[in-house]
Amino acid sequence: MNSNYKVGIYLRLSKEDEKKEESNSITSQREIITNYANQNNLNIIDEYIDDGFTGTNFNRIGFKRLIKDIKKKRINMVIVKDLSRLGRDHIEFGTYVEKFFPENNIRLVAIGDMYDSSSLEKNNTTMILFKSMYNEMYVKDISDKIKMSISTKRKMGQFLGAVAPYGYVKDKLDYHKLVIDEYSASVVKKIFNLFLKGNSISSICRTLTNKKIPIPSIYKNLNRGLKSTCYGEWTNRTVTDILTNPTYIGNLTQGKLRKVNYKSKKIIHTKKEDWIIVENSCPKIIEENVFNQVQNIFNCNKNKTRKTQDILLKGLVRCKECNHTIGFRKQKIIRKKDTVYKIYGNCNYYLKHRYSNICTPHNIKYEELENIITKVIDVIINNIDKEKLKAKLDKYLNKKNDNYDNSNKIKKIKKEIDNNLKKIDKVYLDKIDNIIDNKMYERIYNTIMDINKRNEEEIKLLMKKDNSNKNINSKELINKYIKINKNLLCTIIDYINIDKDKNIEIYFNYLN
Repeated sequence: MNSNYKVGIYLRLSKEDEKKEESNSITSQREIITNYANQNNLNIIDEYIDDGFTGTNFNRIGFKRLIKDIKKKRINMVIVKDLSRLGRDHIEFGTYVEKFFPENNIRLVAIGDMYDSSSLEKNNTTMILFKSMYNEMYVKDISDKIKMSISTKRKMGQFLGAVAPYGYVKDKLDYHKLVIDEYSASVVKKIFNLFLKGNSISSICRTLTNKKIPIPSIYKNLNRGLKSTCYGEWTNRTVTDILTNPTYIGNLTQGKLRKVNYKSKKIIHTKKEDWIIVENSCPKIIEENVFNQVQNIFNCNKNKTRKTQDILLKGLVRCKECNHTIGFRKQKIIRKKDTVYKIYGNCNYYLKHRYSNICTPHNIKYEELENIITKVIDVIINNIDKEKLKAKLDKYLNKKNDNYDNSNKIKKIKKEIDNNLKKIDKVYLDKIDNIIDNKMYERIYNTIMDINKRNEEEIKLLMKKDNSNKNINSKELINKYIKINKNLLCTIIDYINIDKDKNIEIYFNYLN
């Protein structure tokens, strides 16, 4: 027995290796290394295993224990099947092979690569580092191919997420398709309705939390954020993500999150222009016009502060000189008997760079500005020919009612339900004739019944939709929308310019 060496054997298997190479199994690695140790009379002190760990990250339980034992002088020799088992990150690999192991007098042997640090010529070290670079490039190549494959499938409208977006579940017959989950979809609709009624994001969060509506992670049993102090409460981020997700109008949206790179596990949010959106590739929960109204309000509400959320013109007013927003701030004025608040507007860009002579303050009293704008809007509203508008709306609603006559679709779904019941009868006969066993029968029965249940729920929705559209009254629509509110302003006003002399220009969406 070669008593000079106390050997630690390191074994690693990643999920990718397990799928592709049987020869890299933990058992196979152990056999190869044990045979080598026996042939060379080496004494194995311990083995260090990382089963299911990627080589691009050296933060592994087994490897960390190996390093700890090296520092304790418990082992002075490390054997691996090949260098890729040690790791595939070129920089960290070089740190251990060129620095840490030599400094701690560790003999490193990689059997498959015929590498032995105790008998290497100087030039061979360079060759080993090139081998390490190749190992890392191999991982990057696989990562790039997987990304390309995922991107292609996403662009084809296939859902590839581990968990369906809130409001949906995966289709049991095809996991790449989404179907509506009635309970969570009703919550999504509620969130959109509350927002359109003028509720703030924070207010919506409080309403949902107070009504004990489970947050998406709890509803889907994901156990995310358990350590958070506000676990179980709806957050602004969750509600905002729902209100801005095009998936809810049938445009499947994926790629909103990504890893920093193939070496890191950190997840970051991608830019909106990098999202993969495929139109009409999943069932819609929200009507497109409702979704567009919400996005319109979001655009108007940019740069909003908590203290000025009730300001009607917030987000619509710009500085004409520098094109940055005019910010509105409340100022407390204490009088003898009471305290009042006055709102003043200033160019945000000037406030950030006030000592650099960039732009000018554009001081303006908010109350005066709102009075001017509302008077202009009142003139527009009063000049609307309401009878003419009513006639156009009636024509539109009649056409819409015709389009939403879902009787043929309902008949088709009912026929499908009947056909499915006949299939169950046929399968039951197969069970009696011992063509299939009880387990197979139950699986087929449950699948078909789930489909029928979803079909029945779709019929209810279609009938409800028919009734709601037939009850729409043009006068109600006119009275509902011809009021000065945030929704109306965002619909008809593009933006408002104010110059340094406090002149006001209003740019409308419907005029050049």
